[in-house]
Amino acid sequence: MTPPRDPDRLIRAFLLEGEEVLQDRVYDTVRAQIESKRQRVFIGSWRAPMMNAIGYGLAAAAVVIALVVGTQVLGSPEPGRFGGPPSTEPSATVEPSSAEPTVAEPSPTAQAGLPVGPHILWEEDDGERSITVTIPAPGWYQGKPGGGIIGNAPPARDFASEDAGMIGPFTGDIYVPDDPCQWSTTMPDTPATTVDEVVVALRGQAFRDASEPVDVTVDGHAGTSITLHVPDDADFDDCSHGQFCSLTEDTATVCHRYQQFPGQVDELWVLDVNGELWVIDATWGDATPAEAVAEVRAMLESMTFEFP
Repeated sequence: MTPPRDPDRLIRAFLLEGEEVLQDRVYDTVRAQIESKRQRVFIGSWRAPMMNAIGYGLAAAAVVIALVVGTQVLGSPEPGRFGGPPSTEPSATVEPSSAEPTVAEPSPTAQAGLPVGPHILWEEDDGERSITVTIPAPGWYQGKPGGGIIGNAPPARDFASEDAGMIGPFTGDIYVPDDPCQWSTTMPDTPATTVDEVVVALRGQAFRDASEPVDVTVDGHAGTSITLHVPDDADFDDCSHGQFCSLTEDTATVCHRYQQFPGQVDELWVLDVNGELWVIDATWGDATPAEAVAEVRAMLESMTFEFP
């Protein structure tokens, strides 16, 4: 009569051909795998499973040992960044020999820099209406879908104080809260419906240190520009939903344009485009290079509008 197969003895016999010492948790994991293989129920002919049970058990043990030991040696993969393109940072490659680690070539970003010249900032799904700007120099990138364009850094990270950007348009009924931090409780009951009403509301917004309005005309459409600031000591965690809100469109319950960091600057162009309110936002921080600020402002002036 064949004696019962002892899992402890099987494990030790298998390890005589490889590692002599395993950590307790590795040993326990392998033993549990063999136990589960021995206890698995089989319905049908019994001869084939019984003949192969021992081989399957040893194979499972080998797989588990390889996986567990490999995980200990190599480590778990670092989780990727949700919603962003692949990292462009170089990764170190360790040669099997004792040679010094070499640095692999960085992988290309998923969103390449925009070519100098005309670029569609925004267009409707049907393509009948659009805004085109002129990219004045290299170093500008397409942001997230519908998120405008970003300058001074590829969009592999959150918008920061050394970057510049351009987003919009915000159209239709425009709501401007009295308090950009506590915006959910200070949103007006009725929207602004003219350029002047939007500008007056933005100038009266608390904490913004608003500039004097300036009359502008772009592609034949008249409007007004105004520059707003976020306080350097602003704490967004104290704000409604963690957002410091400039304005929203067509609803008073969700903020569509909120800022990313304390000290952020926004130059808003409020335009009357064929009888409809359009707000375009150029934004930057205190660490943004002066040339990037000049370029994003030049793009505001270069806007052209396409209509059916």
